[in-house]
Amino acid sequence: MAYWLYQMSNDIWSTNKYRTEVWEGNNTTWPVGRLSPGGSQLHAGDTIVLFYTGNDPGIYGWAVLFRYEDKEIYFRPSPPSDYLKMNPLWNDQIKSIIDQIRGRVKRGTMWEIDVNLMKNLRERITQDIYKL
Repeated sequence: MAYWLYQMSNDIWSTNKYRTEVWEGNNTTWPVGRLSPGGSQLHAGDTIVLFYTGNDPGIYGWAVLFRYEDKEIYFRPSPPSDYLKMNPLWNDQIKSIIDQIRGRVKRGTMWEIDVNLMKNLRERITQDIYKL
């Protein structure tokens, strides 16, 4: 199993479109522009972290990948994605992890996430969401 960061931009997919189209438990299909090179290929069961850059940056959710074909990902968002799309997670710790994942090249669609960075990201999401 691999972990992936899917970066979205308001220039292509508005946050409003994301909020109305992407729902926990529903299958979604989105295009993949630039898949940054890494050691893994996209496979069913992989985890995808859904991230927006730009005016309202942050983590908007995460999902399980069903398949990748013809430059499109087929995925199903899981909790707490519906919460996150209304309350994107963005702070200095999340920014630092996202910057480490993307490295020097910040433009692209998908990056593979190192297992240790994913562990840190998962801990941040859990701590920040469930501290309420």
